[in-house]
Amino acid sequence: MKTIYRWSIFVFLIVVTILLFSKGMDLRSIGAEDVDGDGIGVYFLVFEINDRVPTQSIPTYAYGFFVASIITALAAIFTAIAAIYVAGKKGIINTQ
Repeated sequence: MKTIYRWSIFVFLIVVTILLFSKGMDLRSIGAEDVDGDGIGVYFLVFEINDRVPTQSIPTYAYGFFVASIITALAAIFTAIAAIYVAGKKGIINTQ
């Protein structure tokens, strides 16, 4: 049963990785002409990260989302490896 939980966590982490990477790409595509006023608001899903990000700080936030997507991707990979290893030890799959 723990294998099902591990695969569920893997799928969840992959979805979060894709969303984080997508947000980073969105922030990288914003140019100075797209910003009006003091800056832009940065949101991830329903969470407000910052409501006034200056134009010169937007790439920093983009890199932050890229780094977060790499971290969640690594966590997903390690979760999948653990699920495969546990399934192999239980004899569910043949790892030889």
